Amino acid sequence: MPTVSVLSDEKENQEFEIRLEEVIFDALDNQGTKLPHGCLAGSCGSCKIEVLEGAEHLKSASLIEQNTIDTISESLAEERGSEFLKGKTIRLSCRARLISEGNLTIKPI
Repeated sequence: MPTVSVLSDEKENQEFEIRLEEVIFDALDNQGTKLPHGCLAGSCGSCKIEVLEGAEHLKSASLIEQNTIDTISESLAEERGSEFLKGKTIRLSCRARLISEGNLTIKPI
């Protein structure tokens, strides 16, 4: 089973096993971990995460998710400078799914 590690400034890093094709937000929520969220439909961006490791194990972003990520990226570049996003993979936990075995490390933004 794939493993998702959640890094947080507020508490110890946590690891969870999740099933393939399961939405990351739902899998962690079912195991008692709440990630930031809003609409849970991929359009508000409240559930944005940085993928620190294992992005290759994720299903490609849908059109809705990609449009939201593009908007988030523009806002983050304006707020924190374009260098902030260099080399970073941003996804939405309410839409992202693991499609292959492996480890994924994420951090809520």
